[in-house]
Amino acid sequence: MQTKDQIKPHFSVLEDVRFITNKRPWFGKHPETLTGDYAFAVVGDRCGMATAGVFEKAIEVLKDLKPSFVLAVGDLIEGYWTNPASAHEEWDELDAMVQATGLPFFPTVGNHDYGNAVMADVWSERKGMDYYAFRAGDALYITINTEHTPDELPEAFVNVIKTVTEQIKRDPAGAKQHLKAFGEALTPEQLQGMSQIKMTIGEEQFAFIEDVLKEHQDVSWTFISMHKPGWKTGSEEFTRLERLLSNRPHTIFAGHLHELEYTREGNRELIQLGRTGGLPHGEEEVGANANLLLWVTMRGGVPTYRVIHLDGVQDITAYPPHRTKHVKE
Repeated sequence: MQTKDQIKPHFSVLEDVRFITNKRPWFGKHPETLTGDYAFAVVGDRCGMATAGVFEKAIEVLKDLKPSFVLAVGDLIEGYWTNPASAHEEWDELDAMVQATGLPFFPTVGNHDYGNAVMADVWSERKGMDYYAFRAGDALYITINTEHTPDELPEAFVNVIKTVTEQIKRDPAGAKQHLKAFGEALTPEQLQGMSQIKMTIGEEQFAFIEDVLKEHQDVSWTFISMHKPGWKTGSEEFTRLERLLSNRPHTIFAGHLHELEYTREGNRELIQLGRTGGLPHGEEEVGANANLLLWVTMRGGVPTYRVIHLDGVQDITAYPPHRTKHVKE
């Protein structure tokens, strides 16, 4: 496994980012040449018991809409593998799907992607760095790894997750029943653990974030992508991050909980993305719990947001002619 020092991004000017490793977690080029107004998209968790076809639909929609780039807030694969070959197989499928869009795509580490030492090694081997930054026009984008120290799950717990994931893959119509069985198979201690959101960032990431923010004080807006919603963790590290951001307008994108939420407080926006394929955590599958993606338009250096519900986006072939003949009287 590469050490953090080996893969740490060395950051001078964003137009010429230099890294020790030649591996990249993203696809496509950094959009540093963007000027004026532009739009980008943000996708939520694909996994956590993915519903087949949903993420695929999302990227087909994005191919047609052609955003300048796409951000993803993590959990792109089911993960939690202890066998590297299985992890590589999942990443091969996902990476081919994303690369085929032709869109610049910037992922964030999620707990499914990086949930144990094996998964962290595979990420490092394939993608190099687990945190990075870029600039597009007058906005700064920083991607953070909230799984700096993976919160490893007990083997028995992982086995239950994988069993239910496979059941849902074979029988998506019975997903609610399988998920209910999943809850019933857990001990009270495991259920309690699931309700706690833990995150770690680490000193090397903080040094990187501080350097980037210092070098780019002139931006109109700063976007942070992280997987776990730090504002729900009680984490001292998140409090420290917020202090670094306090003097600049900023938006923090997160995922993990599969439900869309928006909060505006002073000069900061907190956006917890809904799911883009992952199983709903609640009973309802509409509104904030529906499958969706977020469309962000930058006008004059300030973002506006539109939510695109994937169930409401259909191919034209979903509207065949009526069989009833219309006779002119």
